Amino acid sequence: MIARLQPIRRLLSTSTTSLYAIPKRNKLPPRPKHLVKEEDLEEKFLHGGRGPGGQKINKCNSKVQLRHIPTGIVIDCQATRSKEQNRAIAREKLALKLDDYYNPGTSRNAVLTERAQKLKQSKSKKSNRKYKKLEEEKAQKKEEAMLEESPAKDVEDEFEEFLKNAKVEL
Repeated sequence: MIARLQPIRRLLSTSTTSLYAIPKRNKLPPRPKHLVKEEDLEEKFLHGGRGPGGQKINKCNSKVQLRHIPTGIVIDCQATRSKEQNRAIAREKLALKLDDYYNPGTSRNAVLTERAQKLKQSKSKKSNRKYKKLEEEKAQKKEEAMLEESPAKDVEDEFEEFLKNAKVEL
């Protein structure tokens, strides 16, 4: 009886808030999937030259080379030993390249690159602020040390001058 209620509880416990969730401000553009038409592709299977697979990679045609005929973009993939997985990965890579080609400013890769640049820039600014603050503190400590030493020297110099001038001639 309890086992039969579990699927029903799952159905009842779904909330409507997840359906109308507000997208994040930093959300990436979706991964392009439907930009690749099969009739625009030229697909070749080659012997893999390098990578995992040992001796088998030299014997099997598991490396995939896709060429998009209208643009001339060529993608090679031998990430795995499986031909089918390599085909899927190559198509994903080609879709990303085509997205870059057709939408240079708003593509997923462009957004990721821009974010990485902003993050790097932010880190360098933070680092520069940190070291600039340290430099200012060092300079301030040097000035304080100089000020502490200089009045002492001035007093000593004045005292020596006073002694020289105050000599009473007998």
